[in-house]
Amino acid sequence: MTAYVIGLTGQMGAGKTTVAQMLRELGAKVLDADAIVHQEQSRGTVGYSAIVQRFGTGVLGEDREIDRAKLAEQVFADPRKLAELERILHPRVVARVLEARSMLPDGGILVIEAIKLLESALRSACDEVWVVVAPHDVLLERLRGRGVPAAEAEARLRHQRSEADFRANGNVVIENGADREATRQRARSAYETARAKASAKASRAPGSGT
Repeated sequence: MTAYVIGLTGQMGAGKTTVAQMLRELGAKVLDADAIVHQEQSRGTVGYSAIVQRFGTGVLGEDREIDRAKLAEQVFADPRKLAELERILHPRVVARVLEARSMLPDGGILVIEAIKLLESALRSACDEVWVVVAPHDVLLERLRGRGVPAAEAEARLRHQRSEADFRANGNVVIENGADREATRQRARSAYETARAKASAKASRAPGSGT
């Protein structure tokens, strides 16, 4: 199990998904942690049962699936409930990541896109952390492009980690401003370095013959 795991995170609106797609095109296997969370809340899963048991049937929609808006109303108003929800879901996400890593060939690269990577146990499953950043005005423009009102966009950015904090916690920083091709070049360069690290990790693994 010697695949190399890159945790990809960054500011809201910085372009994590854009960079993830670039890495996918370069040959990496990419997993979206938020998508895994959605799947682990689906009816019939262990996560679904645990959430309903803890938070009650009031979080269900008419189709008996978990209504994320109703669940959010509960957990984001109470930090303790949010922590309980994360304790339910984060181990499942980590397990899925480890499963995906085990299925990759030696020297393969797995990228985990996760907005809360730095706050979760996912970080410990990563060989290195990449952070995506962008100028503040670009972040606001992108959020407004998603239909987020200007005042709300500012509030969301105020309540997340600062750019300096993200930079301090990243092994690699990808600046993703308005020049998409420049971002692509940065991602490609960093990916080539990661490939060399992945190969070195594979060569050190027991049974590698080196």
